[in-house]
Amino acid sequence: MEKWIKHLQSLGLSESETNVYLAVLKLGPQPVQAISKEVKLSRVTVYAAIESLTKLGLMTSVEKGKKQVYAAEPPERIVSLAENRVNSMKSTIQEIKNSIQELKLVQSGDKPVVKMFEGPEAFGAIQEDVLNSQIGRMMYEFGNLDEITRVYPYQENIRADYLKKLAKMPIERRLIFLTKNKTPQSIEANKKIKYLDESKCKFFGDIFVYGDTVWISSFKGKQITVMVKSQEIKDTFEAALSALWDSLP
Repeated sequence: MEKWIKHLQSLGLSESETNVYLAVLKLGPQPVQAISKEVKLSRVTVYAAIESLTKLGLMTSVEKGKKQVYAAEPPERIVSLAENRVNSMKSTIQEIKNSIQELKLVQSGDKPVVKMFEGPEAFGAIQEDVLNSQIGRMMYEFGNLDEITRVYPYQENIRADYLKKLAKMPIERRLIFLTKNKTPQSIEANKKIKYLDESKCKFFGDIFVYGDTVWISSFKGKQITVMVKSQEIKDTFEAALSALWDSLP
């Protein structure tokens, strides 16, 4: 019976409700006094448990002569209860996903959320945030492509898998790169690239802008990445990158 105690309690039944249901299932229809004696609980507690179990569809009351007795519903009702709980939880999960941005605003208020990462673990944080966020219709990246490739080689599965998923997302990706190895325009439908003039600029970092988020990385020396979640800051970076994009051939 230990496993059934765990199963029932995992479905939200209290200890008293679990003991009452299993006892009545074993004994058959019983009056409250007999159930109370069997489970060693007060009649007030037993009545409360029976009321809860009845609402869950696991117990019913019947007349037996002049007495009111209580019967456990067949164990198959436990399966129905479990299925109802699963369906309810799926609905709750979807509602949470749909409303998560509202909760994020409550968490951060008007203050930007700022986090700092050291080393290549920042890429894992970036890809997790990108793939699980509502990133809108536009994404900008401004960076030194040679440094990005050095730090995050494409051949590594983590970067290759991430870029394949990114290529399938319904967004427009505008990439502005400084590199010695310019390549033809990508065949990916959502990706456009423009290149900076090497003779006019030199830097060793990367800026990644989407949704309400900006990632800023420095690859020279010790790698440092800063993440800022702020709609106003993101909009400022996006406006600057949009203007630069329009000015480039």
